Amino acid sequence: MKLCTRNEDTETRQDDTDIGMAINLQLTATALAALVALVAVTYRNDFDPSEVQGKRVLVTEASTGIGEQMAYHFAKMGAILVLVDGREKALKKVQKECKKLSPNPSPNHVYVVTDMSKMADTERVVKFAEERLGGLDILVLTHALITICNPWLGTKANLSILATGMDIGFRSHVHLASHALPLLLKSRGRIAVVTSMAGAMNSPHMSVYTASKNALAGFFSVLQKDLMTKKSGVSVTLCSIGGSTTEIVLQLIRSLFYGHRQGELHLEDPRVVSMEIIQATMARKHEIYTSVDTWSLLVPGPRTDCTTQRFRPAGPACITYCSLPP
Repeated sequence: MKLCTRNEDTETRQDDTDIGMAINLQLTATALAALVALVAVTYRNDFDPSEVQGKRVLVTEASTGIGEQMAYHFAKMGAILVLVDGREKALKKVQKECKKLSPNPSPNHVYVVTDMSKMADTERVVKFAEERLGGLDILVLTHALITICNPWLGTKANLSILATGMDIGFRSHVHLASHALPLLLKSRGRIAVVTSMAGAMNSPHMSVYTASKNALAGFFSVLQKDLMTKKSGVSVTLCSIGGSTTEIVLQLIRSLFYGHRQGELHLEDPRVVSMEIIQATMARKHEIYTSVDTWSLLVPGPRTDCTTQRFRPAGPACITYCSLPP
């Protein structure tokens, strides 16, 4: 009886193995089909800049870096802009440049000075956009507070930086999106959230920044699913970016490595990165990666080259709209 039982068990295990192999093969085939479909969608070259014409766009941190370059691209494609930042002099300069680039005869680009550490300001910004533009089609959240701490020791200074960093780097994004949602629901609009591969790479001395970026990715990925479930028509695009030649990134590299490793890094042109974000947002992509190999050089361990996951910009559009003053 025991021998017979062992044979039956062996046959049962063999049947289970055959079934498991069949399921694995089916899952593999499904995964490959999905991958082929994903690549086909990701690398399509059908971006039409005319889709941006007349869109009402709010861009945060619009006076510098990625936000500034996105403002120039949007302006050149005929969008109407609300530029948001804490530096009025710099905002006036960007507003003036956007008016020059616009194909509209009398572009109605406006700006508002705000402090993203104050949650009351986020509601004021959205109300300003509604009053001046009559609504909103695209919300672009690019602002952040890059904080470089000493190793986390739970000090009062650590906790103070945490409070400010999470207010600016996370809570203000949630508040802005929340206040803007009624307007975006009316227009079946778009939200672009700029996160960072630094959040995934866990770079030394950047605990607060990493935490804020992980919080952003977590919250807005769930919001994305909520809006899809409700069939709201509002899309959320998470944009994980690597390093680019913006002043804030260059300052970060100098602070972390005293400039020694700058020559080793592949730093992308912010005009290209911002164009990739715009194209992905207009295509209602769920998540994109740009220049993601950069941050892998900042941490110990083998380099991971993730550039194959990038959302590639359409060639002609990028050539046309990235050819802007540096």
